Amino acid sequence: MVLVTGASRSGTSTIAGVLNHLGLDVPQPVLAPNESNPHGFFESRWPIRFHNRLIRRALITVTDARPEAFEMMAAAVTDENRASFGRWISRLFDETSQVVVKDPRSVWLPQMWEQAAEGVGVRLGFLTMVRHPAEVVGSRSTYYGGAQSGTDAWMFRVRSLCSWVNANLGVERQTRGRTRAVVRYADLISDWRSVLPPLADVYGLTLAGPDGDATTRVDAFIDPALRRHRPTWDDMDMPAELVELAEGVWACMCTLADAGGHEDKAQAQMDELADRYARYMVTAQAVARDTTVAAARAAQSLTQAEVRAEMRAKLRRARRVARQARADADRATNTLGNRIERAVRAKVPGPVKRALRRLR
Repeated sequence: MVLVTGASRSGTSTIAGVLNHLGLDVPQPVLAPNESNPHGFFESRWPIRFHNRLIRRALITVTDARPEAFEMMAAAVTDENRASFGRWISRLFDETSQVVVKDPRSVWLPQMWEQAAEGVGVRLGFLTMVRHPAEVVGSRSTYYGGAQSGTDAWMFRVRSLCSWVNANLGVERQTRGRTRAVVRYADLISDWRSVLPPLADVYGLTLAGPDGDATTRVDAFIDPALRRHRPTWDDMDMPAELVELAEGVWACMCTLADAGGHEDKAQAQMDELADRYARYMVTAQAVARDTTVAAARAAQSLTQAEVRAEMRAKLRRARRVARQARADADRATNTLGNRIERAVRAKVPGPVKRALRRLR
């Protein structure tokens, strides 16, 4: 099994699609294509739902920029989660021997994937896609920026860049020493034929031959025109220190891509960059503390006001129901009383009734 991972908008769909066209199976069903990925995501729904449940439980986001989010996610995994995940992986190989699974959310739990695969006797390899951070920020801003309510464009770009740095630092650290490869998106779309043979060797894959229909499908699938964003920071007005961190991570990931996935010096530099990024985030959190506390208090006050309003509405409804019940009971009592009175009168003989009227 090849697990395609990496930061969002880094080419994970493209490499998964290429591997699928060359003979690897993608677990069904998958996400449908859309404007941001017109050729398809090749992203299986089962792991999406699995990861999303854990993400909600861990109180993080899919593109969380906090270094501690990795530990929070790991702590959210239960033994039952691991068991169900292992069962899903095992079922994939009932009718096939080569599988590719793509989900950018897997950056949070690569070790869980490895443990689950090993538990059912499946050999797992990691394939991390990497794309220049300026391209990723531009792509995310184009397709996802409008969906972020309450966040202006500049803040969205900064958060996207932080997320890219955090994802790459985390997935590199957690897959270190494992079967893995790193592929640059630009290399894949410019010359996929030179990228795939080394990957086949790393993972022990049997891919379709170079002269068959499969290669024709890959040629039609890979569209360099879909690379709509360029690796430039022009007009982004990004924080200089953050850009420096991102460029450092990019350089190290490129070194790992050229070195077959492992290189001691680059890995040591990634550790240094991770320390710098953690300090950068602590500083940012300290600066934003007053804003964060004010937002939390405002949300709490709003929640309390909503609860009070809901309770008042429920009380009003209860009072209306009680009044209606009393009115219904009074009507029922009056009706019953009238019926009893008429019944009693009917039993009184006529002469007695006339005598009683004379006494009045």
